Amino acid sequence: MSRHLYKSYLVIFLFCSFVSSDEYSVMTLNVENLFDTKDDLKKNDKAFLPIEQKQSKKHKESCLKIRVSSWKNECLYLDWNIETKDAKLKNLVDYILLFENGADIIALQEVENNNILNQLYKLLEPYGYIDFVLLEGKDYRGIDNAIISKFKIHDSKLHYINFSGDNSNKDSRPILDVTINVNNKKIKVYNVHFPSGFYDVSMRIDSLNQLRKLLKSHNYPSIALGDFNINTKEDKKLKIYESEQSDWHVAHLEGCQKCRGTYFYNYGNTWEYLDNIFISKKRHISFIQDSINTHITNINSYQDTGRPKSFNPKNKEGVSDHFAMIAKFQIN
Repeated sequence: MSRHLYKSYLVIFLFCSFVSSDEYSVMTLNVENLFDTKDDLKKNDKAFLPIEQKQSKKHKESCLKIRVSSWKNECLYLDWNIETKDAKLKNLVDYILLFENGADIIALQEVENNNILNQLYKLLEPYGYIDFVLLEGKDYRGIDNAIISKFKIHDSKLHYINFSGDNSNKDSRPILDVTINVNNKKIKVYNVHFPSGFYDVSMRIDSLNQLRKLLKSHNYPSIALGDFNINTKEDKKLKIYESEQSDWHVAHLEGCQKCRGTYFYNYGNTWEYLDNIFISKKRHISFIQDSINTHITNINSYQDTGRPKSFNPKNKEGVSDHFAMIAKFQIN
């Protein structure tokens, strides 16, 4: 090869290396009741306490007021002791790390407080994580959104959702809004946990409208992810996810072709995309092709049905009733 041709190839290589985008990974996971073992008087955590703390008349009377029998029994008889809590944390960490030693940015839903989040973070810290955040919201159960990151987190805040019509006086979990410095490139990350299917679909649409307003209030590359709680029936009828495509790349509409969903409704016998990842359009950020998937492992799924395996306090198996959704993205 001539020296001139070699220099030409070198220039092309260096140019391509300069303009190419770094790849990063993201995960969202509803961890299903990640509680510590302490009684927080500000939260409804009476089901997640050691059995010896459940023997008072006051506790039992409180539990007996619960209408759903499974929740009532959990409140009365679940022994959420340190050993059980630690087993839940171990399974969660093992599950997270099975995806490339952990995604660069992890969004979690249903985390009780900073105490239990800090315990999880300490277990993940050896794998490159350097920051985490949880801001206390007003959820009646005391569950919040959290982010654990391999990059520095800045400017975290909560945005409460303004509901319309008959729901205007109702409250819900706020949107966690953080700015993350990804190799000297600032991006916005929104972690959401919208009202469940128990509530009218208009509340989830109001939540999406609030998210859209947040996106349009700045020009940063943005990622919104979490438990959107949008079920298949209402999505097919109203095309909710499809309508978001004017502003967002929606993960399961752009990839995940072999996925069935992130959650299985036993009553309806249907798979749902309750959990999702959005990436802003026209802001120099995009999904990596073929990177979008649900994170299914032997730890968190039943081998016979392929459905998510909730954590079982008796045999200490399982993780959550949700699969995590994972994806890679690039910042141009």
